Amino acid sequence: MSTQRTINWSTAMRDLRKDRVAPAAPGFLAARSVEIARLDRLAKEAAAAPLAVAGSYDRSAIMKAAIASARAQKAKGSKAPWSQLVGFALKNIWRHAKAQRALALN
Repeated sequence: MSTQRTINWSTAMRDLRKDRVAPAAPGFLAARSVEIARLDRLAKEAAAAPLAVAGSYDRSAIMKAAIASARAQKAKGSKAPWSQLVGFALKNIWRHAKAQRALALN
């Protein structure tokens, strides 16, 4: 019976390096929060645009606002399907457009 052990140091060091936990991607959380803030800003700017002009609805502006709102919700981690997010956003934006039109007519 042998009392000596042989160690392959290159294999041992490689295994030690492999066992270490890899650090998180640098700036991942910061980049995600910046992206969420950017999408929120775009959604607010799109919703602030006039949705009803001269008594008629601006469908292009309504759709842009709905898509921006749905993207912001998706970026915040919503698990709802895209079609449902856009549907909710369209309902909300159309409600705002009708309110804008009513204010403009009065």
